Amino acid sequence: MCIVSNNIKFCTCMDANVDLETLNHYWVLHRYNKDKMLDVMGMPMLPSHLNSNFEGNEKAVLEALNTPGTFDKDIAFKQKDRLEVVLFNHENTTSETLYFNFEFTGKTWKAIEADCFAIMSRFDEVQQGEIKEDDTK
Repeated sequence: MCIVSNNIKFCTCMDANVDLETLNHYWVLHRYNKDKMLDVMGMPMLPSHLNSNFEGNEKAVLEALNTPGTFDKDIAFKQKDRLEVVLFNHENTTSETLYFNFEFTGKTWKAIEADCFAIMSRFDEVQQGEIKEDDTK
């Protein structure tokens, strides 16, 4: 099982020629759009929280998000912003991809249940990047 390090850095600079989903660890920031009202239908996937290390890993990511300097540059987050964090996307076959979702309260991040249909229906993607291990800590 994969364990998330508490020394992670959310990087904002990314080569425009790199497909985000080819990265092993990445993040996507979604911003609430009051004027966006799409009807999105689909089939939900099994939740990541069935992974035995999900809660501990979610706690490590949440702690990092609420620590100053976790992003490589300042981002003006807004209340209701949603952050999707994908880890171990292309690890070996013995580990599974972990998906975490967080919402900005206006002061801090909190963990929330994943709802891809709500994100597609009411949010716009505003920024994305790679997650790396921060060896400066």
